[in-house]
Amino acid sequence: MSPKDESEFLWLDDIRPGMRIALPDTDCAAARVEAYAEMFDAKHPIHVDEAFAKTTKFGTRIAHGPLPMAASLATLGEIFGTALIVMTRVGSWDFYGAVPAGASVPTEAFVIGITRGGGGRTAEVTLEMRLTDASGALLQRGEVGLLLRARPKD
Repeated sequence: MSPKDESEFLWLDDIRPGMRIALPDTDCAAARVEAYAEMFDAKHPIHVDEAFAKTTKFGTRIAHGPLPMAASLATLGEIFGTALIVMTRVGSWDFYGAVPAGASVPTEAFVIGITRGGGGRTAEVTLEMRLTDASGALLQRGEVGLLLRARPKD
């Protein structure tokens, strides 16, 4: 993936309450699930043992709950680029369904709040993140706060 030009990012000036922001699908590739299990020593068989997972109600291995959450948050840098100063908080995050290992999960965000500061050149933007399955059923939903900057003046 080639680097984006600054003009391709979303800046504070572009953000409006209620706005929908399409995000890249959240990648929960089997290799990521395995790496997560190793990194955090989180080796419950539902995540790492296909034979065991087949005996569960899911019928296959599933991603650890925080993996899709973290992967979806990581995509925000692709959307906001240098407009993103820092993530200020992660609010409540709810899990409604399992994400199969190997899945690529549709992801979107909605602007639910903007709190201005910094002389109008920065603001905390609150997003509601939604991860769904291919049919649109909600898998995870949570809030995140981002400190964004306005587009640089020429």
